[in-house]
Amino acid sequence: MRLIDADVLKPKILEYVKALERIKYCYGYDTFGKYYNGKKSAYLNAANLIDEAPTVKERKYGLWLRNPLAGRPTVRCSCCRTVFCENSEKFAYCPYCGAKMNGEPE
Repeated sequence: MRLIDADVLKPKILEYVKALERIKYCYGYDTFGKYYNGKKSAYLNAANLIDEAPTVKERKYGLWLRNPLAGRPTVRCSCCRTVFCENSEKFAYCPYCGAKMNGEPE
């Protein structure tokens, strides 16, 4: 999956629509009018699909917090506070909440 910036993409598509309007009047309407109207409709439909596209939640970031004072060593997720055995520290993601464990602040 690739995340895109819809706020940048939609204006670029609408620029093509404006360019098509300018090009269409260079030729006679009978010659290429239907062709350019079809392209314009396709670009406008694509721009509308961007608005209707589902959004992705931003990923949480956290780090493993060690608790050496417990009966046996444990680690805790800094996001959801769930306690795991010490071997969980090897995971790149929290198994419970899905936070990426690279230590970057949220």
